[in-house]
Amino acid sequence: MANLSWQLAKRYRNTRHSSGFIRFISASSTSGIALGVAILILALSVMNGFEQALEQRLLSVIPHVELEAAAEPIADWQNKLKRLAQAEGVKGAAPYIKSNGMLRFGAAVKAAEVRGIKLDAERQISDFASYVSAGQLDSLAADDIVLGQGIADALAVTVGSQVQLLLPKLTEDGRLASHSTAVFTVSAIVAIGGQLDYSHVWLDMDVLAELLAVESGTVQGFAFRLSDIFQAPQRARELGRLSEDYVYLLDWFRTQGHVYQDIQMVRSILYLVLALVIAVACFNIVATLIMAVREKESDIAILLTMGTSPATVIFTFMWLGWLNGLVGSVVGATVGLLLASYIEPIFALVTRILGHSLLDPSIYFIDFIPSFLQWQDVALTLGVALLMSLLATLYPAWRASKVQPAQVLGQR
Repeated sequence: MANLSWQLAKRYRNTRHSSGFIRFISASSTSGIALGVAILILALSVMNGFEQALEQRLLSVIPHVELEAAAEPIADWQNKLKRLAQAEGVKGAAPYIKSNGMLRFGAAVKAAEVRGIKLDAERQISDFASYVSAGQLDSLAADDIVLGQGIADALAVTVGSQVQLLLPKLTEDGRLASHSTAVFTVSAIVAIGGQLDYSHVWLDMDVLAELLAVESGTVQGFAFRLSDIFQAPQRARELGRLSEDYVYLLDWFRTQGHVYQDIQMVRSILYLVLALVIAVACFNIVATLIMAVREKESDIAILLTMGTSPATVIFTFMWLGWLNGLVGSVVGATVGLLLASYIEPIFALVTRILGHSLLDPSIYFIDFIPSFLQWQDVALTLGVALLMSLLATLYPAWRASKVQPAQVLGQR
């Protein structure tokens, strides 16, 4: 029965005697499924790429958790940091002092977040040294400063240039009392990509403490790197309970969590919308089969009078309609895989042709389109498309099995 159904379905699909309109609707349904599958695979791969870029680039540079002094600076920080670094889930820990400041080079001025670090400790929590695009970061001398690529471009400075740093001095009630000024030599430029390049500069922690008149032997806070980034809120609370000081609990979900949530939301919306596109294309299978049943009524009636079972007729038209979904799904998956594999160079080519990036690096955390193909997404997309195609064949195939031979042949 199955073999006869398959043979009949292939014969009906390949026959040239079908109505041109039926062939057009059939081709439309196949094309629609292929387009939906291809775009869905591409969209899911790009969303996976953004999530991977968030984890491997942005979250490899910014701290996963920070404990920041709420009132008084943290004293005896070496012993406290050593104890906190032994907490469960902590891969690295480093002290920091930070402040907002202004950088000046000639007539150009740029605001930035100035972060004072201990370079050896910072390497334990951040990979920013691996994104050095110019200069070196083997050491950080007292008169050295490291700039983000965006800030360096805005100021038009290179490695070896001397920039003036202006830092505020605040009173105890938070009012601006005066400012301190120092000249630093650009020792390295870091090109992480995205917002950090336009907002961050780094210098030695002791130098920044002196400029801000921070009490000797104290720090503003501790930064931590975790083994599981998605445990950041829980780990922050645990570290806060272990802390002997009154501190603010900060984690990357508070600063960059909206990016992760946006990626997940866009992924869900895209999947829903494109699944509906595939569903609409599958409805064309219903129209195609209904018209095919009307056209083949006499053939169906003859088959039924010759003893063919209604189940054979049902399976024949199920195969006939499902072949459209199968062809569309395979073609769409092939195109989607190619697009997902080459979207990065295609985007780079478009950027070169246009002369500017479609993703503004001063707004987005990256300036390129990433792609990370996961085979479970491909399998899920194909499964949904094939299931919808199969469901679309059920009613027309059932209608075909209900053809009345006496009534149809009596009208011929």
